[in-house]
Amino acid sequence: KLSGMLASGEGMISDGGGVGVGISSSGGASGSVELLCPPSGSSSISGSASFSSSCGASSSNTHSTAVSSESNNNSSSNGSSHSGNNNNHNASLQLNGIGKSSNISNSNINNNHNNSNIISGICNSIWRSANFGSATPVINPPDITHPSPKIMESSSDSTSLSFSIAPEICVADQPPSQRTVGTNTPEELQEDQSQTFLGTTELDDELIKQLPKEVLLRVFSYLDVVSLCRCAQVCKYWNVLALDGSSWQKINLFDFQRDIEGPVIENISQRCRGFLKSLSLRGCQSVGDQSVRTLANHCHNIEHLDLSECKKITDISTQSISRYCSKLTAINLDSCSNITDNSLKYLSDGCPNLMEINVSWCHLISENGVEALARGCVKLRKFSSKGCKQINDNAIMCLAIYCPDLMVLNLHSCETISDSSIRQLAANCPKLQKLCVSKCADLTDLSLMALSQHNQLLNTLEVSGCRNFTDIGFQALGRSCKYLERMDLEECSQITDLTLAHLATGCPSLEKLTLSHCELITDDGIRHLTTGSCAAEILSVLELDNCPLITDRTLEHLVSCHNLQRIELFDCQLITRTAIRKLKNHLPNIKVHAYFAPGTPPAVTTGHRPRYCRCCEIL
Repeated sequence: KLSGMLASGEGMISDGGGVGVGISSSGGASGSVELLCPPSGSSSISGSASFSSSCGASSSNTHSTAVSSESNNNSSSNGSSHSGNNNNHNASLQLNGIGKSSNISNSNINNNHNNSNIISGICNSIWRSANFGSATPVINPPDITHPSPKIMESSSDSTSLSFSIAPEICVADQPPSQRTVGTNTPEELQEDQSQTFLGTTELDDELIKQLPKEVLLRVFSYLDVVSLCRCAQVCKYWNVLALDGSSWQKINLFDFQRDIEGPVIENISQRCRGFLKSLSLRGCQSVGDQSVRTLANHCHNIEHLDLSECKKITDISTQSISRYCSKLTAINLDSCSNITDNSLKYLSDGCPNLMEINVSWCHLISENGVEALARGCVKLRKFSSKGCKQINDNAIMCLAIYCPDLMVLNLHSCETISDSSIRQLAANCPKLQKLCVSKCADLTDLSLMALSQHNQLLNTLEVSGCRNFTDIGFQALGRSCKYLERMDLEECSQITDLTLAHLATGCPSLEKLTLSHCELITDDGIRHLTTGSCAAEILSVLELDNCPLITDRTLEHLVSCHNLQRIELFDCQLITRTAIRKLKNHLPNIKVHAYFAPGTPPAVTTGHRPRYCRCCEIL
């Protein structure tokens, strides 16, 4: 509004304790206004204004206005004085304590009361500059070093505003090659531009406004949900762009799981539509089949969908997904206890591009659903069925036959799995990289030998609780699987130091090793491990909980493992605090987790032994 009023030559006066500037021009006007306004509580305001205007052949007016005010009453009086035919005028506007009197000198003035409140409250700003007309802005620093005693009057509760006369050459009357901007030096210009509004210069604001819509949309595409919602509150233009569907291609609502209900998902679906490609509703237990159905109807291009721990989800949701979301490549149904084999059949029919699926702890899933899934989704790469006790050897064999590109398989707690299915899997899936068969107690060394023969790319092996594995099976793995990085051998109670010797020589990339409850492991086994090629620079985590034969010598051997970051020593009774302290001196960044039982109190040798302990006496 200020820029438009100045460009059109209208006069403005502020009477609400703010600042008013009166300007009139008979021709085109160009220039700038600068106001340096202190925060609320300050008493002095200073600034400078310069204008250039042309009318007819060549005439220019330069104005200077000085204001000093003390407000204590509401009565006002206005007066005007003119100075004949002189084109250069000095104007002064004085607002005194009881009444307000204005002396305005100009060639043509319009004092409309309707414009009196246009810029009231401008003192709340920090530093604003309004550019008007077509000329380059004129920037003049405020002159507050030598105020005129006739013009400046201030008291402890008054506010003063002074404008100094700054003669300028009309920029519009000069040829483009000779136009100049103000009289400021480059250092002053840089100092003025450093005074910013909300941390950005006017030039930055203009550049942001001139950015194409496509560029802003690209920037918004990297923001999370919270940042996008904040950007939507900046202005109407940003609101439209921030809430555009193209900015919401990937949404993770896990942090808002308690607040997310059905209508929220439906609104997101209708806004994003075909742009949405990834959505995580993990933990949103209020989301039901109706919301997922709306999502599937509007978001046909979704590729990644996480519905883990959505307890209300049933087969109806997966039926809608399979009907409308043919591009789906990954779905997570972890802990969706109402999902049955029908869901896997729906997905196999409608989602042929499915590559990842997680049905862990879906207790109703059986071999029938897995067989249907394997037949329809031959591109499957990752399959997780942790805790699905109805999945047996037939289900695993179907995966091995129909999904030869399988790379990740999690069969944790599938207790009926035997060597036959694992051998079939190893032979048919040479790309297998991660395998978890923890708590599959029926497996033997035959499974490990089959993996060593066919799966040289294996990098993660979890066999916790497989008590039938011995040194023979791990010796075969150490010879063939050179890329092993993580191994969980917890409760493999039959392995000895010989296993560690084979792993130290054959697995140079080993990063994490769990040997908890391996009661036959001794200090010699750890010594073999630390002398291997992986120990010095690669090994970062070592877990030795409940290894009763481990002593302080083990910690002495581990000093050479420079990359070791964490070691677990719970219930290692032969480990002392002194050895742990020495290890920390050599490896200051290591985290040692250990537990020391309180010492047994000494026996009473003298005096009468009490019949009851203190607890029994209280009881």
